[in-house]
Amino acid sequence: MGSTDTGVECGGGHSFDRARGGHLTLLGSRGRRFPGDSAEQLAARERVLSHGLFDGVADALVGVATDAVGVAERPVVLDAGAGTGFYLDRVIGALRPPSPAGGDATDGPGEPLGIGTELSVAAARRLARVNPLVTALVVDTWDGLPLVDECVDLVQVVFAPRNPSEFARVLRKGGTLVVAVPGPGHLEPLRTQAGMLAPAADKAERLDTHLAAGFEPGPVRVVDVTATVPAAIAADLALMGPSGVHLDRAGVEQVVGTVDSPVRVHVEVRSFRRSLQE
Repeated sequence: MGSTDTGVECGGGHSFDRARGGHLTLLGSRGRRFPGDSAEQLAARERVLSHGLFDGVADALVGVATDAVGVAERPVVLDAGAGTGFYLDRVIGALRPPSPAGGDATDGPGEPLGIGTELSVAAARRLARVNPLVTALVVDTWDGLPLVDECVDLVQVVFAPRNPSEFARVLRKGGTLVVAVPGPGHLEPLRTQAGMLAPAADKAERLDTHLAAGFEPGPVRVVDVTATVPAAIAADLALMGPSGVHLDRAGVEQVVGTVDSPVRVHVEVRSFRRSLQE
């Protein structure tokens, strides 16, 4: 697929124009089956991320990325289900080479390339603006990825849907897949108090099983911190993810009250290496 001033063209001659918001829509033949996160969910997520509650998860992802592809001349990082691009921006920023003078990175052949996919158009608009080195695509991960085989050095998935066969296809042999999943204590006691959806008890084990065919398990980095957050941020936490579809703000605010409260961030950042075998 080649690029033009206004979009891209595939080998079959089909053209896809870049939206005014800066993203490209490359949905498969089935089109859009789900709307993705709403603007309200995304606004709540941005407030939470700006508060710094998930900085430890971002740091763990940066650690994986620098260990895995830090020496590559022009690493390509795919964030599947990238949301507003918070984590992808952190990783791309860490992979940028320093300038000869030791200041900001220069624009050159060694720059990393970030590709973020999102089903939500509202998220893709934000993603397109997060970093000039990031390309934002509206894509349904379950329908496949509009990328050629073995073109990516690192795939990261943070609390988002997974498509193991597609990840294995687009990753170069020996490339890294990193998946962040909630641990059993994630967002407690808020999760129980607000009636949020609970992660499956065997989520990590099922992840290893689903990836066994094409990936070799690697290190696991655990982020486990408890922080005191304002009531408004606690409400945003309850509403920014899948539970936000089933909850209303008034009800959540009644549960969390008006005082600061402790919230546990318990996340497992699990690394996998794409098998060298076909």
